[in-house]
Amino acid sequence: MNSTRPTFAETEFRKATRSNPNQQCVRVARRDGWVELRDDKTVFGTADDHRLVFTVEEFDAYLAGEREGRTEGLALEITRRDEDGMYLFRRSGWAGIELVFDEAEVVAFRDGVAKHEFDAIAYAA
Repeated sequence: MNSTRPTFAETEFRKATRSNPNQQCVRVARRDGWVELRDDKTVFGTADDHRLVFTVEEFDAYLAGEREGRTEGLALEITRRDEDGMYLFRRSGWAGIELVFDEAEVVAFRDGVAKHEFDAIAYAA
């Protein structure tokens, strides 16, 4: 893994095939040992375009865990807020950046995980 995190271009982020085509989804980019997640409801590159950053090892462990139905102790934590039903994506155990998604966005993301759409092989040129 490259110890220097790459700067991802907007075109490197992909969404699950089940996602809404009208830009309401979780976007994932991976390259050079790093993975970033972003919310495409925000304009790319603006101050509000927050990212969750993982090593490929952390993200691949999340992908495997999600597929096996075990999510405890993984780097990506997804929780549902009771007050409005929205879902928070954040690094486990970290009180920093949170990305907020609705149920349809989370269902589409998890469908992409199940179908291996965010695995390294899917990003191979």
